[in-house]
Amino acid sequence: MKVCIQHSATRKFLCEAATWVDNVETALKFTTSIDAFRHCVEVGLSNVYILVDRGQSRPMIVIPVETPQLSHQTTTGFPRRGRN
Repeated sequence: MKVCIQHSATRKFLCEAATWVDNVETALKFTTSIDAFRHCVEVGLSNVYILVDRGQSRPMIVIPVETPQLSHQTTTGFPRRGRN
């Protein structure tokens, strides 16, 4: 299984050092889609897709990512919940 991040407008793939490349083979690979999503939240990526390639015999999974710009984040990168 191959997991990578693709910019939704340019269709380029995220590479090391926050650069974008045309070739999926040189893209930064993640172990799981959750790892890719965490990376998006941690570095503030939005308007991207997480692509999960499960091989030739299975269709690719495309997960759109829109992360809100938050002023207060926990160490996990998710917003704090308000207390009632």
